[in-house]
Amino acid sequence: MEVRALQHVVPFAFIALGLACMQPVPSGGSSGGNGGRSAAGSKPGTGGSGSGGNQATGGSMSNGGSLATGGVLSSVGASGDGGMSGGGTSGVGGTRGGGGTQASGGTQPTGGSSAMGGSVATGGANRTGGVYGSGGGKGTGGTAAAGSAGTTATATGVGSGGTTSTNLGDCSITVTSKTTSSQMATVGVIEWSTTLANPSKAQIVYSLNGASSGVLNTGGTAPVDLSKANYHTLLLGLKPSNTYTFHVEAAASDGSACKSADATLTTGTLSGAPTITRTATKPTAQAVGFVISTGGVNKSGGSGIGQAFIVDADGVVVWTAAAPSQSSRARLDYEGNNMWMMALNVGNSGGEMRYVSMDGATKQNNVSGLAKSHHDFTVLKGGVVATMSWAASGTDPESDLLERSVDGKVTTVFHIGSNLYKGGPGLMGGSTNGYHCNSLLYHESDDTYTIGDRNPSSFVKVSRAGKLAWQFGGDCSGAPAPKCVSGSWSVNHGHHVLDNGNFLFFSNGAYRSTTPSNVLEYSLSTSGTMQANLVKSYASPSKSHSDSLGDVQRLPNGNTLIIFSNDGLVEEVDSSWSVVQTLEASSFGYADWRETLYGPPPR
Repeated sequence: MEVRALQHVVPFAFIALGLACMQPVPSGGSSGGNGGRSAAGSKPGTGGSGSGGNQATGGSMSNGGSLATGGVLSSVGASGDGGMSGGGTSGVGGTRGGGGTQASGGTQPTGGSSAMGGSVATGGANRTGGVYGSGGGKGTGGTAAAGSAGTTATATGVGSGGTTSTNLGDCSITVTSKTTSSQMATVGVIEWSTTLANPSKAQIVYSLNGASSGVLNTGGTAPVDLSKANYHTLLLGLKPSNTYTFHVEAAASDGSACKSADATLTTGTLSGAPTITRTATKPTAQAVGFVISTGGVNKSGGSGIGQAFIVDADGVVVWTAAAPSQSSRARLDYEGNNMWMMALNVGNSGGEMRYVSMDGATKQNNVSGLAKSHHDFTVLKGGVVATMSWAASGTDPESDLLERSVDGKVTTVFHIGSNLYKGGPGLMGGSTNGYHCNSLLYHESDDTYTIGDRNPSSFVKVSRAGKLAWQFGGDCSGAPAPKCVSGSWSVNHGHHVLDNGNFLFFSNGAYRSTTPSNVLEYSLSTSGTMQANLVKSYASPSKSHSDSLGDVQRLPNGNTLIIFSNDGLVEEVDSSWSVVQTLEASSFGYADWRETLYGPPPR
């Protein structure tokens, strides 16, 4: 069964504050102006939230005060429908406030100057017509905001000749440009302005139009970098050839807030996108997000798909860019601005790292100082990229850990070789004590790296300052690490260190073997005498085997993503290790799962 795929991100709440101008309380009806949800059009641009001073018909709070005119407290209402103070059924002839026994035509409140559409409540300057942009400006559109939808009540034309937007809340937001990137047809590019003084936070909320019930990726929320000119913001994770509706939300530290009217954006097609086949056996159990990967190498060792790409939860490719030959890893930088990718460079020749901005507008091939990088890299705050780089020529020499800062400076952080662990027999000839480090992760919580090496079948943990903490796997006899526990697996690649201390990794097995590759999970105790206990050994029901690469990642909902790279198979399994979906292609590299394409990496 194939099912289509939602990244759902809940937008932050906006609260608009208002001041009530209290008039003398008429003696008829204690709460005559409560008002229903909205009398004249409950949605933006359909006549506003009150006609004829709906809430001014008797009642202690309906004497034409500011709270009775469109409802200041309803700015940015729960569903864009004028909030709860738009002159609804209980404000106009209702049983509580209009024409009722106490508040209608009574001796005291009948026709009162401030109780029935009086001077303050009739189209008042504060919020008449509702803050949802009904019927023109703030106090226009009829005797008491009963005007029809004015020219500012729709978002049509925004970004294509028009410059105005219906404004909901304490300020106005104008979408000045909405388009897709000329280099990446599935990336929306939005620019906007606002009358809100010193906004402290903003976001763009977008959703897929006409999504069926089986679609998982139906939209998301894009955080706005307020330092960008024109608040330039990208909408990521959009499906090709689809239309999305979006709006902008902004807030200031004083509590004032507003949002724009809805606007639409239509994406184009992705040229050269790889073919990915998704089979969903239990889609409701999926961790809804995105998978970032590359073509890697195929079963014969040749180059796979020459692309870095992003696949959404429905199996749809939503982003792609040309990658180096035999690309092993693609990964967003820490801030999510650029996609980095690298050549496997297993033979210590022809290495390359490159990057491209998410809108495709900025790119650089053959990044200087990283030509000898190989296998894997990871990312740190501030646009820093860390990678392993061969330290000498030949087969399976030792390596260096390099860090490249955002200004292009490359620094050797520490050496990776006999100073950290014993080598092992190589696959490609070379020494029986060779070094072939192949997986790398940075851990922000304690400023350390974990590094895997296929030759000795081991991992080590090293501080950023180069201090060795422990070794897991390999030969512990005479190991440089102060703590070491051996292991019995054969060959390892991608790994994931969990918050509870468990260590999860992909074990390839013997080269050219028919034995299935495994995912192994160990509980790892590093306090006192180091101990490792096997928690789970998993093999695919398809008995998949990958001679090279291979990756694994525990997801936030307890599922596990497993990449059998050479076999071109990605499996997502639930907490009971039952398959909930698969992705298939000719081959994959390493892979990263992300709940959102914004912000820091998940592991």
